[in-house]
Amino acid sequence: MTERPRPTTNVGLRLIALLTALTLLGPQAAPVGIAELLRHADATTAQQDYAAAADALAEAARRLPYDAKLVQRAGLAEISAGRFDSAIARLQSAAALSGWTPGLRVAVGDAYLGKGDRAAAIAHWEEALAELPSEDALLARLASAYEADGQFTRAAEMLNRRLQAGRREPAVLYRLALITAATAPAEAIAPLTVAAEVPSDFATAARKLRSALQEAQAQGIPAYTFGRVGYELVQLQEWALAEHALAQAVTLDPTYADAYAYLGLAQDSQGRDGQASYERAVQLAPQSPLIHYLFGLHYRRRGESAKALPYLQTAQRLDPQNPAIAAEIGGAYAAQGDLVNAEVAFTRAVELAPNDAKFWLLLARFYVDNEFKVAELGLPAARQAAGLDENSALAADAHGYALIVTGDFVNGRKQLERALALDPSLPSAYYHLGRLYQIQNKADEARAALSHALALDPQGPVGRLALQALALLP
Repeated sequence: MTERPRPTTNVGLRLIALLTALTLLGPQAAPVGIAELLRHADATTAQQDYAAAADALAEAARRLPYDAKLVQRAGLAEISAGRFDSAIARLQSAAALSGWTPGLRVAVGDAYLGKGDRAAAIAHWEEALAELPSEDALLARLASAYEADGQFTRAAEMLNRRLQAGRREPAVLYRLALITAATAPAEAIAPLTVAAEVPSDFATAARKLRSALQEAQAQGIPAYTFGRVGYELVQLQEWALAEHALAQAVTLDPTYADAYAYLGLAQDSQGRDGQASYERAVQLAPQSPLIHYLFGLHYRRRGESAKALPYLQTAQRLDPQNPAIAAEIGGAYAAQGDLVNAEVAFTRAVELAPNDAKFWLLLARFYVDNEFKVAELGLPAARQAAGLDENSALAADAHGYALIVTGDFVNGRKQLERALALDPSLPSAYYHLGRLYQIQNKADEARAALSHALALDPQGPVGRLALQALALLP
């Protein structure tokens, strides 16, 4: 008689489960191709082809989804490739497999910062800091993120912790000194002195800020101290810190007109609208040429030269001997296509400062860029600018293009090559070289030079001109 199959007993089920578990956990060969994928990831990483490395590691992680270290490595590669959402998902998967570690927290924070979510990045880094309280790279990340977030007190705390751990690099000392000056000027002399005395690229700026702070403190007026610090930070283009100091100045003294004007400048320079600050400044000090000039610059930066002109003209009426105001008026007229009045204004600027190369350069660029009176006045102005500042790449560029416009291609090209020797990343010199090749019907050379100009200034005025010129090539 044939034996009938019997139902599997509970013991049998447990045995099958045990054998399955042992099979999964026991030694086994890696899936086919894993080693090749890892070698490819290493090779492409060495070649800085991060996208290819991330692709290889993503495929390896797909084949071994239970290998937490491999999944984490794939997530790190996604960060290098700029694929931040994918990186976050992979790193969270790695954490689900093996638990959160400080390293995973730091990596996820890096990915969130890469996608622009600074708050999430800070939250993850803070979690990591609880377990790695002296990790310098983590302290540096948090110091930078806190400062970018306007949390200056916390940024200073992170920098102090780095110093206490022995990281006394000039950049750390200088950063701490600047933040202290902007937030607590009374406490800033000591860190500024330390930053000033350590030989570095920052020492001169630290000494200048310390001197200004000491002069301001001697007046005994807290609002003025914050205002003076804010002004010095504007000169250093430390816009966020300058805004903080200047905001403190106008809070302490709501009638502080100059502080309002520089506050507007700091706001504009961070991509925000400083108009309300300028309006308050003009209301408080209607006879200040500086405030009218800065308000005019505000509109010029926004491309509203017609609105800028009344403020610039008022500034000139109040300070008629200032060449910078005259030059800015020239730029405002030129932007509106009024070449006659622009010429008058630019000429006035060089009359007021006949030995200053930058005003001759502005006059030369006006003539050359507009191809207006180049032979009669543009070329002499360019020669004057180049003679006053022999190391100016911009002056050599203007001189070269003036020569080209007037037909002297050989010497014009020599001047453009000189400009590029002085500044190999000057987009206008490549644009003008491309225009020369265009005139000479050298389409390939023109395309190469114009493309280089476009790459160097993709969103700027030279880039736009280069793009228009490229469209005309055969």
